[in-house]
Amino acid sequence: MPSEELPELALALEEELDEWLARGALLLSALEKSQVDRAREALLTQARRESTRLSRREAAIEADLEKGRLARAEAEVARLFVAAAAKAPRGAKALSAVDWSGAEPVTRELVLDPAKPAKPQLDAIFDRARRLESGAKVATTRLLDARGKRARLQSFEEALKGANVVADMETLLARLRDEDPSLLPSPSSPSVKKRRGTPRTPYRAFVTHAGARILVGKSAADNDQLTLHVARPHDLWIHVRDGAGSHVVVPLSKGKGIGEVASPELVIDAAHLAAHFSSARDEAIVLVVYTQKRYVRKRRGSPAGLVELDREKVLTLRVERPRLEALLAREERLA
Repeated sequence: MPSEELPELALALEEELDEWLARGALLLSALEKSQVDRAREALLTQARRESTRLSRREAAIEADLEKGRLARAEAEVARLFVAAAAKAPRGAKALSAVDWSGAEPVTRELVLDPAKPAKPQLDAIFDRARRLESGAKVATTRLLDARGKRARLQSFEEALKGANVVADMETLLARLRDEDPSLLPSPSSPSVKKRRGTPRTPYRAFVTHAGARILVGKSAADNDQLTLHVARPHDLWIHVRDGAGSHVVVPLSKGKGIGEVASPELVIDAAHLAAHFSSARDEAIVLVVYTQKRYVRKRRGSPAGLVELDREKVLTLRVERPRLEALLAREERLA
């Protein structure tokens, strides 16, 4: 090759190299942007999913608190009829009383079930108000906690939208976890490690508005574990009648009967979960059996989840969807 052509060739090669370097820079930039976008979208999806779960929890707690407010108002009105209830004949359909709380006296009426005495019906109103009142403080604390968590997640989402480098996103995530380790925990965090090292629980756990726990078997084999190895003899045991479904256990205080420690509201809550986690989950009316665990036995060699009852009571449950949804929203996180 003539020597005079060498400078031109070198110049051409240099220009070609510059072009390839420019293309490489563009590809690297596009790849980096793609990685940033994927990282941002993954974190946003996780945060939004957690925010939705917290929103459902807030709605359930607010519904419980509203029930408490209505029950208190109902109890205040019911106090007007205490004297009338003591004198009411059996079969009375209503009670009347004069309300002097306003500027002018007003005659009020309370409708009764004529098949029941008046005083126990009034007592039931007061009992319900007291039960809901006892759970109101815990519910308020849980509501404020859920709102705080959701507010932190919303701030995290807004900050993520402005982060253009993966390292910045990791810093935001670390800051969120420092503020609240329960939010978007790292797979290597102590809380997750602890859950991974903990034996798998054979049940799901739900908390009622009053703070009581209800345990629900996850599978047929888990039903056996829950009933035979977790439940204590004095605990309440519930199952849908004549159908397949989860065993449901309500831990109760020792040494007392079901009626002494399990309120009708608690039994109905547990019955809703038994109906939902069964073959009758879509039915409006479900027959549910309940007894103490001491009366539940399993024959050797019987299929997983199959048990026999020595004595039982039957509850005809009219499914209340809002009540069920509120219970499902209060599921605990277990291993």
